[in-house]
Amino acid sequence: MREARPHRPAFEPAAARSGMLAEAVAGRLDAAAVDAVLAAAGHQVRRRPTLTAGLSPREVEILALLVRDLPNKQIAASLSISARTVGSHIEHIYTKLGVSSRGAAAMYALRLGIVDAVPLDEEPLATIG
Repeated sequence: MREARPHRPAFEPAAARSGMLAEAVAGRLDAAAVDAVLAAAGHQVRRRPTLTAGLSPREVEILALLVRDLPNKQIAASLSISARTVGSHIEHIYTKLGVSSRGAAAMYALRLGIVDAVPLDEEPLATIG
């Protein structure tokens, strides 16, 4: 990014750093690789690594329960948060993964190894009633 290209001029150091971080958050570049490149270039790197597709640790927890086909109320109860907060997290997960359904989010999570498949005969969590 710091080198000029035929289609664009070279980026300034701050703009190159911001661009690389944005690509890592979007999941187009590996966050660990971006941190390594930035550290080699003399930039201060993040202390907390970004997870796949920029998901937070809480979003990964929710995605793992989403893969198990739990309703929002049950996810909320298992994490001691409100169902509305779960819905908000799910919207952010969909946006970050570029999907629009639970099934597509589950396929993404399974394909990238974010979560493991749940055996068909296993009950994921006790039901709430």
